[in-house]
Amino acid sequence: MQPLTIRLPEGQRLDPSEYVLSGFEDLEISTQIMIRDALNRGLTVEVLDRVSHFLRISGSGSSRLVKEASKTDLDSYMTFLVMENKTVTKRILHEKGIRVPIGISFSDPEEGMRYFRGHSEKKLVVKPVTTNFGIGITILSPRSSEEQAKTAIETALSFSETAILEEFAEGQEYRFLVIGSECVAVCNRIPANVIGDGSKSVRELVLEKNRDPRRGIGHVTPLEKIRLEETELGVLKEQGLAVDSVPASGETVYLRRNSNISTGGDSIDVTDEASPAYKKIAVDAAKAVGAKICGVDIIVKDLGGNEDYRILELNFNPVLYIHNYPYSGKNRDVGNRILDLLGF
Repeated sequence: MQPLTIRLPEGQRLDPSEYVLSGFEDLEISTQIMIRDALNRGLTVEVLDRVSHFLRISGSGSSRLVKEASKTDLDSYMTFLVMENKTVTKRILHEKGIRVPIGISFSDPEEGMRYFRGHSEKKLVVKPVTTNFGIGITILSPRSSEEQAKTAIETALSFSETAILEEFAEGQEYRFLVIGSECVAVCNRIPANVIGDGSKSVRELVLEKNRDPRRGIGHVTPLEKIRLEETELGVLKEQGLAVDSVPASGETVYLRRNSNISTGGDSIDVTDEASPAYKKIAVDAAKAVGAKICGVDIIVKDLGGNEDYRILELNFNPVLYIHNYPYSGKNRDVGNRILDLLGF
């Protein structure tokens, strides 16, 4: 089957503020960003495999393969394997003097339970070693029951042969995007939430927020629709709320504990507010694993820079859309930064 080949006519340009690329609505939005930016540079784009978002970009005397917008030949397979494995990532970062949460990795559920019993007075996180998008992650409140811990451990191990049980790092979670030797964007990802107006129920507020045309399903829009399923209902219940509860005016109600955009979170650009010290830490972390394109997830108490932080994980395939089309803030034009790095 012949690949789809696209090149813009001389003088034509696609509007980068339009987050949906006509004719490519089925592709995840980070891939749409790369196609648009490449075409606007006068490059040729071939869609080699539409289902897996596999492109070939050609021009300026060279040709490069790009998969899912940020997987390129700039990063080795070993770099991918290291970032995929949270245990290995933590060890390498720790050896480089970069702060990570304290905890253990385990394959035997009983080993995890022993660690829990010795640290149950603390707020803990249980997560699979090799998943993304917040899948399989559970946050255990201080003095959670053994039954809650057992369920969390079983959930994590259902997604990966090995799981991590570690201290909960207090602060705000930020995604630092490293391209080459520079941190080019910083995004604060806020868990799925609604803000009360004193009259609408949680259910009505979710429906209203989901009407935002930027919210969709399946990573083809800048934001994902907020769901009201088992996880969200459980988080509401922990707050003494239900879908028919009416929050007070100005009250923020969280529906998720993880901050992933893929589960309805909001992306807030804070690149200009982030301390250069934290940006350097993100670059150092990417260099530690040999990554040229890397999403560094850091928990920070003060973004201004008192250097009280913990790196949660490194992401080998960071999404671009949270930086180009944030819920709030500037477009950081990160697709073009990748094209620069690729030599176009």
